Amino acid sequence: MGKVSITSTLSLYYEEFGERSNPTIVLIRGTGADSSRWMPQVNIYKQDFNVIIFDNRGAGKSDTPQGPYTVQQMADDTVRLLDKLEIEKCHLSGSSLGGAIALHAALQHPDRIGSLQMHSSWLKTHGYMEFSLNLLKQYLVRGGVDFYYEAALPLLFTPKFLSSDYERLKSILAHMRANAATPEGLMGQIEANLSHDLLDAAKNLRIPTLVTVGESDYLLPVSASQEIVDTIPGAKLVVFENGPHLVTMESPEEFNAVTLSWMQENCKN
Repeated sequence: MGKVSITSTLSLYYEEFGERSNPTIVLIRGTGADSSRWMPQVNIYKQDFNVIIFDNRGAGKSDTPQGPYTVQQMADDTVRLLDKLEIEKCHLSGSSLGGAIALHAALQHPDRIGSLQMHSSWLKTHGYMEFSLNLLKQYLVRGGVDFYYEAALPLLFTPKFLSSDYERLKSILAHMRANAATPEGLMGQIEANLSHDLLDAAKNLRIPTLVTVGESDYLLPVSASQEIVDTIPGAKLVVFENGPHLVTMESPEEFNAVTLSWMQENCKN
C-alpha cells in the first residue's frame, strides 16, 4: 500500500486487503471522497476477497493534476493502477461517480472485468441529475471546500439520520473534512460528473451487473438507477427502503449483506 506512479505525471494512493489467491474486487468512491470511506465494506469483504481501494485523482492522498477531469480519464487511471499492481482480472464496484468510472472501465476492458456493481450511480447527466449535480458545483464555487462537504450532507443522508444520530454525523463530517479533496481536484471531479454520458454505450455491457440505490437518494434518485437496469442487459436492481445516497455509510450492515451475497454468486473468478 502507498502511492504508485501510474503515469509520468500522476501517482495514486491505494491499499490492499485480503489474499491474492481470492478473487479481486476493486472499490471506487465518488465525488470528493477518499477511499477510507470504504472501510465498513473492506472489513467484511476481505474475508472472501482480495480488496483494493484507492483515492481517485484529485482526492485523498492521490495527486491532483490540472482539471477538468472526465470519467474516461478516471477509468483509465483505474486500469493503469491495475496494470501497476499486476491485476489481470478483477471485479469493479463503484459508488456514485465511482460507479460511472467502473462502468466506463468495464466497457473498455470487457476481458478484464468479471462483474460490475453500480451503487447510487447514473448513466447520463440529464434531467434532474443535471440539476442536482450542478448544486454540488455551486456549493464549491460559492462556499469553498469546507462548506461543500457540510452543504452536501442533506443530499447524501436521510433526514432521520441527520437529526437522530447527530454525534455520528459530526464524526462523519469531521472525517470528510480531514480527508478532503483539494479545491482543484474537487472541481475537476465535479466537471467529470457534469460531462458524464454512457447512456448509448451501456447497452453493450455483457457481464453480471448489480445496481443498488437508496429509496430516499436525493442526489441520484431511484429513476437514475432504473435507467441503468433498463439499459444494461440482465442488470439486477436493489432499492434500499428509506435508504440515502450514501447507504454504504449510513446503513453499512444492510448494504454489506446485499452486496456480499451477490458477490459470492457472481465474483467467483
